[in-house]
Amino acid sequence: MMNALHLPRTVFGAGAIGQLAAELVALGVRRPLVVADKGIVAAGIAQRVVRACGESAAPVLFDAVTENPLFADADAGAGCYAAQGCDGVVAVGGGSVIDTAKLIALLAANPGRVADYVGANASRHGAAAPLAAIPTTAGTGSEASPSAGLHPDATTPSVGINSRHLVPRLAVLDPELTVSLPPWLTAATGIDALSHCIEGCLSERDQPLGKAIALDGIARVARHLRRAVDAGADANARAEMMLAAFAGGVSIGMGLGPAHAIALTCSDQGFRHGVLSGIGLVATLDATAVHVSARMAAINDALGLPASVSTAQAVRGLMRDLGLPGSLAELGYAAGDLQALAQAAARSHFNLSAPFKPDAEAYAGFFRQSLGLGADVAGVSP
Repeated sequence: MMNALHLPRTVFGAGAIGQLAAELVALGVRRPLVVADKGIVAAGIAQRVVRACGESAAPVLFDAVTENPLFADADAGAGCYAAQGCDGVVAVGGGSVIDTAKLIALLAANPGRVADYVGANASRHGAAAPLAAIPTTAGTGSEASPSAGLHPDATTPSVGINSRHLVPRLAVLDPELTVSLPPWLTAATGIDALSHCIEGCLSERDQPLGKAIALDGIARVARHLRRAVDAGADANARAEMMLAAFAGGVSIGMGLGPAHAIALTCSDQGFRHGVLSGIGLVATLDATAVHVSARMAAINDALGLPASVSTAQAVRGLMRDLGLPGSLAELGYAAGDLQALAQAAARSHFNLSAPFKPDAEAYAGFFRQSLGLGADVAGVSP
């Protein structure tokens, strides 16, 4: 089966934001909608990007993106895009901002609202408006991925969309923009990048180039995440983690797996996606290893571990070293109906490309284990 990688034009390095004006000219964008959130504006980064658009540009700033982005955020952004006569989108921020900007760009060139394009009954669509992504975190990889996830409302798990048209036309990777990230956010986003690389590498989709990029991302996380957390001003560690996050975005294009099914199912209480994805890895990797031992051994090699070591426990140890919770119990997730959670995870589209597709019973075991309730499902390690 043939599988294609869809990658953005990429500008990487300290000060890369200085190339934005020329890149927008090449894209034919003269009046970009600059999408950000209030934190990026308060930090002064949004205005830096507005200035970097160049003297000949007439950018419009839209900063109404919430931390866990909503359908309404993107619908409002698309309305602003149309009202202001914009001709392209520039996203500056973390995954929430970039995912929102992807839907704004899609709606800018296609009729309707966000609800028409996400979920099981999504409408077909054509190309999006030109989109440039400037990440300010090193984690989600949204700048390189074909995916986006938004919440219908503040208390509902996110709903995803996957499309080649969502891959940004341009990614500007400037590690200087991540230096101000606090240690806990550096850690959480770094684990997010690791989760994308690991599950992309485990995907059943045959994409050798993508697998090589995923393994490279895993190795970069193993070598540099602790340093980026402990010494945030270390330019090399920041640059390496930005490359790891980009690798994670590429990995998303190969498909993810059970860890992300758990993360999506538990995204209803406002916890960080990267932390939930790491917890999902801890809960599911031992069971997955039974089905793909050779691929798991390659992942351990990239992590600098012997093949016989539990990858799940290695990830848990890394998370604890970074001050992150390694289970839903440690996170403080308030589980309601356990069977409903398990059934939702089993229905997740993230299972489609996974080498091990847990059923609802297996997911119930994963949830019990992570919630500290014990595990009584065959194949689930306590």
